[in-house]
Amino acid sequence: MSNNTLDPKVRRQVADELGFYVYALLDPRTSVPFYVGKGRGDRFTSHGYEAMYDSESDFDHEVVKSSKVAKIREIRDAGLEPEIWIIRHGMKSDVEYTSVEAACIDLLQSFPVLVTAEGVHRFPNQYLQQLTNARKEASSGNGIMRLTDLIAEMTAPLLSTTMPLLTVTLGGWVETPEGEEMPGGIMRYGYGYKTEWLPSEERKKHYSEIALSASGWWPIRPNEDQKSTIEYAVVIHRGVTRALLRILPGSWVRNPDLKKSAFEYEVVEDGPVFDETVGEFGHREPPRKKGTQNVFYWPRGL
Repeated sequence: MSNNTLDPKVRRQVADELGFYVYALLDPRTSVPFYVGKGRGDRFTSHGYEAMYDSESDFDHEVVKSSKVAKIREIRDAGLEPEIWIIRHGMKSDVEYTSVEAACIDLLQSFPVLVTAEGVHRFPNQYLQQLTNARKEASSGNGIMRLTDLIAEMTAPLLSTTMPLLTVTLGGWVETPEGEEMPGGIMRYGYGYKTEWLPSEERKKHYSEIALSASGWWPIRPNEDQKSTIEYAVVIHRGVTRALLRILPGSWVRNPDLKKSAFEYEVVEDGPVFDETVGEFGHREPPRKKGTQNVFYWPRGL
């Protein structure tokens, strides 16, 4: 998905949903940020999309002379576009987003960001081991993401299929070094959804890991009618479908100690059912009622 080919209505929709936000521009050749700014509403196009303008006439005189624009032009002359990362969005006031912007600028001007190897790209929260923090303050779903990934999420079509499904919502990734055995004798050493899987091009490379994470263990006990009716399970993360599994007939396993169930599966990567439930950029799940479990039958109440 190219930022500069987005329909203006899509940009407007994304701008409305972002609220007050702080962003960074990265050099795609090195993955090093070279500018931090803030924006809101219609300023989305004049901030994050500044990299898309074609001529000096699109900028005011002061901006044309800036180091930022010189860097943008250097990147564009190489046939590339700056990466736009939204560091935090959904803030409510000038004071809040100005403070976040100032903290980001202080941090980046105090500690160097290393250049990545050629062909290697950064992903949000890729270097969790760099800090010894035992916990991270909650970002309420508004934490750092690449703009292209946010656009894909916010503009994903609504999941409207009437096909019976098992929907499995995955949270953030959790390591399980001791491992746990899954149906079929497969061992897994973690569950959840990794942030580096958010871009569609990366998600496609990791369908098998996403599927293994989503196959169990869940506090459900499907009856015989549900087992025969529900052929597919769709994986959801951040409210958007990410992968599709075909539940193998007769593969449901019940763990009486955990009082949870799991199943064997085949990954589905294309075809009519895949297009109807996941597709290129996922489908957005309709708003849930408060207290809805992470695993339930679709359509709801099935």
